[in-house]
Amino acid sequence: MSVEETSGRLPVADRAAMVGAIKRLILEDRRAFAGVVALYVAAAGASAALPVMLGEVIDGIGSGWTAARVDLVCGVIVACVVLQLVLMRTGRRLGYRLGERAAARLRESFIDRVLRLPLGVVERAGTGDLATRTSGDVGAVAELLRKTAPEVAVAMIEGTVIIVAAFVVSPLLGLLFVVGMPMLFIAGRRYLRAASPVFLSERAAMSEIAETATASAAGASTVAAYRMQGERGEAGYARAATHMERLKGIVRLQTWFFPATDLTFLTPAVVVTVVGALWYLNDWVTVGEVVAVAMLTLRLDGPVFRSMMSLSEFQMGGAAMARVEGVHLMPDEVREAAPEGAEVRLDEVTFGYGDGPDVLHGLRLHPRRGERLVVVGPSGAGKSTIARLVAGIDRPRSGAVTLGGAPVADIPLETLRRKVILVTQEHYIFTASLRENLNLAAPEADDEALRSALETVDARWAVDLPEGLDTMLGDEHHRLNLAEAQQLALARVILADPDVVILDEATAGIDPGSAGNVEAALAAALHGRTVIAIAHQLQAAESADRIAVVQDGRIAEEGGHAELLEAGGAYASLWRAWKGVAV
Repeated sequence: MSVEETSGRLPVADRAAMVGAIKRLILEDRRAFAGVVALYVAAAGASAALPVMLGEVIDGIGSGWTAARVDLVCGVIVACVVLQLVLMRTGRRLGYRLGERAAARLRESFIDRVLRLPLGVVERAGTGDLATRTSGDVGAVAELLRKTAPEVAVAMIEGTVIIVAAFVVSPLLGLLFVVGMPMLFIAGRRYLRAASPVFLSERAAMSEIAETATASAAGASTVAAYRMQGERGEAGYARAATHMERLKGIVRLQTWFFPATDLTFLTPAVVVTVVGALWYLNDWVTVGEVVAVAMLTLRLDGPVFRSMMSLSEFQMGGAAMARVEGVHLMPDEVREAAPEGAEVRLDEVTFGYGDGPDVLHGLRLHPRRGERLVVVGPSGAGKSTIARLVAGIDRPRSGAVTLGGAPVADIPLETLRRKVILVTQEHYIFTASLRENLNLAAPEADDEALRSALETVDARWAVDLPEGLDTMLGDEHHRLNLAEAQQLALARVILADPDVVILDEATAGIDPGSAGNVEAALAAALHGRTVIAIAHQLQAAESADRIAVVQDGRIAEEGGHAELLEAGGAYASLWRAWKGVAV
């Protein structure tokens, strides 16, 4: 697999894989690509014909052409100008469409791949890295495909045709014409080799900025509570300073490259004019040939300059493509286990995050079918880790987490998500109507079912929306607060109708007066299904069928509310502490 691993981040494809990906995108529309190239070649031929015919006119006047013949050739020159404009305009329009289609295919395939990434991989990569690849990098590649790449292609075709035309006019002058090419080739090759790692590091620095900004924004309340504004600000400035250094590296490359490019423009024109004049005096070439080739050298300035100026954007697009393709080259998780039923079991489970110490130690937990099991315990005991394991986000280091006898982490995601749903405090509201946000969980559900689900979770705010289920949600439309977003997420659970529901503080954002009603309504709506509720506030435990107390990564005790209070163990201590705080 042609990827370069980066610590804590998604991989980056190497140069060969990146170039191969761009070729595949273009060749998927090969007929249109061939047509665009043909138009560009024809336009370049019409452009190169202008100085060639002008040289013919100069020599023709010297050799006694009639006025009619001169007028005829001049008319052809004008026709070539018009033809070049028509061909170039048509080629650019079709090339832009070709690039847009390729960019659309890239976006679709990239989003499809991202949606199939394991959630654990996404979390380890960081939201900033993935967000930058999804938005900035995909956008940069789209710009490369629809604009920069066609510009470079046009310049290369036009330059090649001009060089060929110079040799057709005069092989001797053609040799002088290419005297600056080695310098241009060396400078371009050196620039490309030096620029690639610099642009890749610049894109990576952008990811770090996005990661820092996202973390600071998401944890704004925590930052304020612990007075960490200065620390987070310094972290942001440090990431920005790193990005500035990367940009300075790009500028340093360009300060020597562009002057070297300018020199290659001037050298051939001077050499052709001076040496061509001497050769004319020796009757080796004609005045028209010198004029034609000299004009061709000047016309080469345009395509070469455009292609050189596009190299920075080309490098930036190439670096972005390497990051996009790196996600495509990640191996798919092999998930082929088939559950039989929906019984959940955790047997002798040991788990730790990354290279860190174990969080769970030989944990055993067997929720019964249709049971409402509430998992409680002090902060850091491993409650949310249990939820992640049952949801198939993480794999245990040892032991087994199974659903219907199959390892949860080996069940195909589509199958697993129909059977198990994890609801946390974090919920995403799509910029779409309320109906569309709900139908994500059950596309076939009618309006009556949607309203019933909202009523079940006590989402009374939905009744007052100006356009009912057709009301657009999102930052630019009707914004939901945390409690409303959580109720929407819980309504999705009811509509999805899974076998197992994991609620990890799913009602934490709802005011305490309503939280009990919502939990009771959920319990009734999910009757007959296994519900595993991770609770930090113990009011959810009173009505549970069974309570499991987690301490130090192990199940300390299990039982009903009254039974555990009477036992006077860990649960009783937690309950007394919680009631004392409440009072």
